[in-house]
Amino acid sequence: MSSGVDVEWKGTDMTFASPEDKFGIKLQPRRVRTLEQNASMVLGSIYFVGGVIGFYTTGFSNPTELVPGRAFLGIFMLNPYHNIVHIAVGLLWFLGAFALTAAGNEGLNIAIAGVYTLATVIGFMGYLTLLAITPTDPDNYLHLVTAAVTIVFGTGLLRVFGGRRAVTA
Repeated sequence: MSSGVDVEWKGTDMTFASPEDKFGIKLQPRRVRTLEQNASMVLGSIYFVGGVIGFYTTGFSNPTELVPGRAFLGIFMLNPYHNIVHIAVGLLWFLGAFALTAAGNEGLNIAIAGVYTLATVIGFMGYLTLLAITPTDPDNYLHLVTAAVTIVFGTGLLRVFGGRRAVTA
């Protein structure tokens, strides 16, 4: 029974063809994540999860109150505002790890290192009580270590000593 339309059987040649062959779309090679981007992913995870878990210690009330009984891991004084800052910094590191180029991620790491260096200095001076950080708080030392680690990854010192090429935008 013929409907009057001539249709030629083409087979299944295009079934296993690549998108480039089918539609002319050239696939981009998968981007390799650099050591600095992996470090941003790890640091972002630590700070994001730490900020979320911090809410279990502090709750959501009295966002800027300094309460001696609210110590994360029994060491770090927290309040909800401090937790929000750590979640935001963790999200910035995720941005650097997943959305920015390698050079952009290094720039972001330098900026975060600068902010944490400033937070360390201001914390030791006693001006960060809004974030529940006093001059004797161990959080100042955590900020100092974070700034040092982040500046190492931001400036590419590991890349230079490892013999890798410089990244470009």
